[in-house]
Amino acid sequence: MANKTPLLERSYHIPLAMFDDAFRNFQKKYVYPQNFLLTAVLLVIAGVYIHAVIKDNTQTLAYILILTCLAVILVRWYRTLKLRRAVHDALKEVEQDTYALSVFEDGLEIRTEDAPEPPAEEAAPEAEVPAEPEPADSEKPDGNGFQQLFPEETAENEPIPPTEIRFGNGVKIHEYPEYFLVYLVRSNFYVIPKKDFSEDETAQLRKIFRLA
Repeated sequence: MANKTPLLERSYHIPLAMFDDAFRNFQKKYVYPQNFLLTAVLLVIAGVYIHAVIKDNTQTLAYILILTCLAVILVRWYRTLKLRRAVHDALKEVEQDTYALSVFEDGLEIRTEDAPEPPAEEAAPEAEVPAEPEPADSEKPDGNGFQQLFPEETAENEPIPPTEIRFGNGVKIHEYPEYFLVYLVRSNFYVIPKKDFSEDETAQLRKIFRLA
């Protein structure tokens, strides 16, 4: 999409409360139905074995299978709620990040903008410290010098590549009162808040997303 002219460009910020709401809606739409289906199937299976136990309470295997079905149901729902909490805690670290959106006829490009550096504080005068003598060759650490010539950069300094999303069967877009939720099936989802767009721009997004 780099060679195309975007129809709309805008920077935006996602409040943590909004992302929490979006993730909850995402789970309700795509995770809860699977959980409900699995719960129903396991309850039916457990019901069969409960009926068997009522008829013959000496069937140890039936008791085990009943407990297994109930345990799987509890674990499934527990993991769903635990994941929501884990995502909330993880997003606290990037809550202040700003994102830039470019909208094209056939897709989106989302990138993270560099956070502005805080103003440098005036350094306090320091006393001069005499330089330490150069160590003798025998005292220098072994090495071939490549680490000094080509220092390794930490992952934190590497720019985050933009995310390109092409509209199609693998992309689902849903509108909520405060945001659009863009879901890449079985991959990831993104939140586009309406608060950073004018009414005309929101209507334009709705038209591009084919939600009008």
